[in-house]
Amino acid sequence: MTGRAPDPLREPGFLTQHQLRAVSPARDIFLTACPGSGKTRAAGVRIARLAEDGRRVAACSYTNVGVEQIRQVLSVDLRQTLGPQHFVGTLHSFLLRYVLYPFGHLATGSKHTPRLLADDAGWRDVTFKDSHKIRLPVSCFRFRPDGSLCIRSAPRKFPLDREKAAREGQNDALRLKQEAARRGIVSFDDAMYWALRVLQQYPGIAVAVAARFDELLVDEAQDTSELQLACLQALCATGRLDSLALIGDLEQSISSYTGASRTGCQALAAARGLNPIEFTENHRSSQKICDVAVHFCARKAPDRAVGRDADCGWSPEIVLYPAERPSNVVTWFRERLNQLDHSHEHAAVLARNNLLVDELNGDITAVPVRPRPLALGRAISSLRGSGTLGRRQIEKVDEIIRYAATGSTDLSQLSSRERWRYRQATMELLDAARDLDQDLQDWVRGAAAALGQVVAALVDVPAHKPGQVLTSEAQQKGQLARDVLTPNVVRLRAQTVHDIKGESRSAVLVVADHRLRSKRRGAQSRMWSSPLFGDALTEEDAEELRIAFVALTRARRYCALGLPDDTADEVLDAFQGAGFCFP
Repeated sequence: MTGRAPDPLREPGFLTQHQLRAVSPARDIFLTACPGSGKTRAAGVRIARLAEDGRRVAACSYTNVGVEQIRQVLSVDLRQTLGPQHFVGTLHSFLLRYVLYPFGHLATGSKHTPRLLADDAGWRDVTFKDSHKIRLPVSCFRFRPDGSLCIRSAPRKFPLDREKAAREGQNDALRLKQEAARRGIVSFDDAMYWALRVLQQYPGIAVAVAARFDELLVDEAQDTSELQLACLQALCATGRLDSLALIGDLEQSISSYTGASRTGCQALAAARGLNPIEFTENHRSSQKICDVAVHFCARKAPDRAVGRDADCGWSPEIVLYPAERPSNVVTWFRERLNQLDHSHEHAAVLARNNLLVDELNGDITAVPVRPRPLALGRAISSLRGSGTLGRRQIEKVDEIIRYAATGSTDLSQLSSRERWRYRQATMELLDAARDLDQDLQDWVRGAAAALGQVVAALVDVPAHKPGQVLTSEAQQKGQLARDVLTPNVVRLRAQTVHDIKGESRSAVLVVADHRLRSKRRGAQSRMWSSPLFGDALTEEDAEELRIAFVALTRARRYCALGLPDDTADEVLDAFQGAGFCFP
């Protein structure tokens, strides 16, 4: 470690007395913090103090955004550099570095160091016994800590109930996962299971990893998956982990789809006997925003706004949008920001899922277009139009060619020479594909023919026929390719709530989905108003409510709630009673 950080205890204003409570405790803390509480800054100071005292620290967060925030506090705010005896990174990368990569082969039975393969990289399909026409990639199955499998994701129109699919596909999926692991191949998600198996089957390794650091600090602990929590429990069980610090906000736990376990986080804290510390001062949002946001979480009292925007007088607002045209609400938001003389650059439009985000951004195509021809068409539109062809667009075309040639979309293990060949093939395909001023169906078929030519130069026997990779649809006949494939240029593009988690904006519009989200409660707007009617919530519904809480608390000065115009009057009245008003 080089240089010495300024002592936050002697720098007025760097940390509040409220925040300093997380710095001084010697070991084993469970810090639960409201949005905008400065918990990451406090965590950074704690890490720096421990390092200065000669203690080895592993500082982990769930996301790369969280990791960068910790590094920002250390390097910029504290001007401190940690030496190689410490670790700063995601919890996933921590378990990869110290458990899976050096020792994973012991659990998988492979002769090779485990290699991670993306979920969309051509995994084999599980075929369901009731119908051989129903298939699901094995990467859609997730390990539980006990070794059983559940369905982590499925296509939107997948015909089977997830629990039934998990039961019927269990044996086949487990066999395919184990076969891949013996070849040294695991998915990003399965990597945590095999790390757990190492820690459970080889106690000496668990002891060595636990004893390597004097404190293991986990920020955004509420998003930690049940497999990662089990790994932490295995390290604690060795008796050699001197200190565990969990930092997070249980009311921001919105990632059950990744296996995150809010209750599991609480259980680990209780089992370890962590000392509770609570932050309730919000340095981000106005008090008006805090007062409405509390209705979307389990806390009884609103957080206390203490930041520079605490006294902002802009009231949270409700806006109704036509259910058949959600994108109108984005236009309204832009106009409202202009009325408030507020910059669009510091604002965000947030929604629950990608489908609504696409609607808000005008990205839903007028006729059906499969993802691969759409990606190729968008790339050609950017290349030959007024847009900019981005790196990710080029990589998507690389993946299309790779899939046609080999059946896999994984580019990570290609040699530099092979990578160059695929990139050359991409450039040839972009050059050979026709312009978009023609019938869409004809364009897709022509693009498939061009794909076949470039793939033939790469492999003798392609894994897929080009017409199977770039598939045309009957509804595309008579549609101009340019009209359908050219992306809309939208200012203030919408994002999912998960995309912006951990960040903040001066103004936020949160848009409730106009589609039904719950068989029991109906539309999402009704579900979000459930606590206002005194309804009891299942854990699934409670997470949906927390999504609204996270979205609203990204805002510093102004927030608005977009509801479809068919929202019931009683729901609107409930939101108004909670502190929202119409502009």
